[in-house]
Amino acid sequence: MAILYAVVARGTVVLAEFSAVTGNTGAVARRILEKLPADGDTRMCFSQDRFIFHILRSDGLSFLCMANDAFGSTYILTLDSLSFLLLISIVSFRFVSLN
Repeated sequence: MAILYAVVARGTVVLAEFSAVTGNTGAVARRILEKLPADGDTRMCFSQDRFIFHILRSDGLSFLCMANDAFGSTYILTLDSLSFLLLISIVSFRFVSLN
């Protein structure tokens, strides 16, 4: 499983973005950010086509990571998914610490 796209946002305003692929990943990520609940902290994983999206929302900041689905969509909560959520938690801590 590899990280193909990542974004840090406050609401729908993108603060930082990384993309290892070309295409409409940024537009897809922005649509996902628009559909997240506006209040409260959230952690979630879901699969769409051949990609898995890992999302952490904490203190108004959203951290979204898109990875390729190397193992099939039936195994969303694998160790790899938990590792990505841990990675997103670490990134969120470091991002907030810098500001």
